[in-house]
Amino acid sequence: MPELISAEALAKQLGVSGQAVRKAHAAGRLTSFDGRFDPAVAKIQWEANRQRRRNDQPKAPAAAGADERRAEQAPSGAGAEYWDAKTRRETAEASIAELKEAELRGDLVRRAVVEREFASRLVALRESLEVLADRLSAQVAAEADAGRCRQLLRDEHRLALAAFVERIDLDAATEESQEDDDGLA
Repeated sequence: MPELISAEALAKQLGVSGQAVRKAHAAGRLTSFDGRFDPAVAKIQWEANRQRRRNDQPKAPAAAGADERRAEQAPSGAGAEYWDAKTRRETAEASIAELKEAELRGDLVRRAVVEREFASRLVALRESLEVLADRLSAQVAAEADAGRCRQLLRDEHRLALAAFVERIDLDAATEESQEDDDGLA
């Protein structure tokens, strides 16, 4: 029967803390006999677990194909959830950074800005349609032909909508020329 030693004595031989030995024993990575360890067996088990952990550590994934390699690199057991969560977090942070970069380049615009700008243009369209009745009332009242009245109204509506579209096109062209002038295009 080999000489059995305590966790502290084994820790000294392995060059680690007693807590590390007790933790490895509690996790089932080291076997003991009545709380004492066979040094030769414990050293073999310690090195095997240490080598396995070294091999299981995931390497930093490259940008392309990271999801495919993640399953191969993730350690098995209790640490797998940690590495999966860390990979998901880092992927999300990279996505956020890409979105911010695209926004700075001018390729993306915040939704609230677009909604606010569109709402202001719709208000201007509504106002131009509301004054249409005041402008046309005298002309329509003078017309006896219902078809001619309908044509007058249709023409004014088309003019108001065409002005709305023209304003949008003009603003877009102005923004593009400003980007060209700034050298951002």
